[in-house]
Amino acid sequence: MIRITVTIVEAITCLALVYGPIVAAEESSSVEYSFGDSVPLSEEDLRDITGQVLARNPLLSSSPGIKYAGAQRSVRSIDIANIIYYPHAESAGSKQAFQVQCRRQIPIESWTCGDAKIRLYLQLETQDFELRVTGGIGSEEALALISATRDALQADAKDRSNTPQTAVMIIPYYDSYLVTWGSSEGYQELIMQARLSEGGDPANPNDWQVNIYVPPNQ
Repeated sequence: MIRITVTIVEAITCLALVYGPIVAAEESSSVEYSFGDSVPLSEEDLRDITGQVLARNPLLSSSPGIKYAGAQRSVRSIDIANIIYYPHAESAGSKQAFQVQCRRQIPIESWTCGDAKIRLYLQLETQDFELRVTGGIGSEEALALISATRDALQADAKDRSNTPQTAVMIIPYYDSYLVTWGSSEGYQELIMQARLSEGGDPANPNDWQVNIYVPPNQ
């Protein structure tokens, strides 16, 4: 069990020290943003968001700070922010980190955040890059997905001059999962889609039906 010994105020102050590089140095309130534009996040924005996440998830105080923060202007003048924190716990080669999505309706400046999700970082024996996993699945299921999609990649290798060797990320996609494969630095090159067979065991690689993912508009 992790013992929390810092106050919420202390934790917010500590977490706020890390996100300097991702915050715009100057932000003009007169700037007009259009749909799809990146919107800068101020220190006040990140403190507001971190305070909400920390109040619901005290374990966040064990994280050294914010790993990624970004926001975009959506429809109807809504800003959507995505925040990923550095891992707050580690066990048996698996790290756990919080990630959260928040939104605000312009000109209202306060953020409303959804429930924080767990993001796993798994260290695989076959690669240096840590696999990123979202969607509430555990390490056994993730390893089964990696095994199943790797086998499909190898079977397809005869038709490709370069087959990616590094598992980059697993994310949920409707009733299936997308598993991205790429370079040793984590750059995405190919996406595999895996769907569990009816009545299948998610920890068994043979129970996943796998194919190369094709975007709907292609």
